[in-house]
Amino acid sequence: MVENTAPVWREASTVPSVPNADVTIRAATIEDLETLKSIAVAAEMFTADEVVFFDEMLGGALDGSLEGHEWLVAIDESGTTVGGAQFAPEPFADRMWNLYFIAVDPTHQGGGVGSQMMQTVESMLRARGDEVARTLIVETSSTSQYDDTRRFYAGLGFDEEARIRAFYGPEDDKIVFWKSLVADASRSSEG
Repeated sequence: MVENTAPVWREASTVPSVPNADVTIRAATIEDLETLKSIAVAAEMFTADEVVFFDEMLGGALDGSLEGHEWLVAIDESGTTVGGAQFAPEPFADRMWNLYFIAVDPTHQGGGVGSQMMQTVESMLRARGDEVARTLIVETSSTSQYDDTRRFYAGLGFDEEARIRAFYGPEDDKIVFWKSLVADASRSSEG
């Protein structure tokens, strides 16, 4: 079951119903902040010192100072937050959105929670129409720690679009995955 608990000022951010018996996806609230940080640290995406930027990112999404930024959380049947995602329009791009963050508590990984969150993000963007959302990108690391992450995105139909060498550090490239949100999109960039 999916609930829409987005603040009124975010009416356009309704969360569509996507079937999954195990989790409920809803808009994040400020009360979710510490749990989202804990999930990011537990999933080894960030250290406890690094994750402090979530305060500004979630706060900015909720107060509107980060225009277009949205956060979702996944709640299991016991009421526990087990995942989170953040996405926003990519600045200086044509109707491109960026999934800046997605993580699932390690005790719930592999059970479909991440796929459910991705399906919800894509459904929300597609519902806005191609005049608002044309493509979705996601960036990740090339290190072996993120092998499963890259397979996850590929399995969801994302194409590896770009690689920026040594972006995160020596021998740690940034890999950008791309997916069309428009049914008849052409993958050819040739003229």
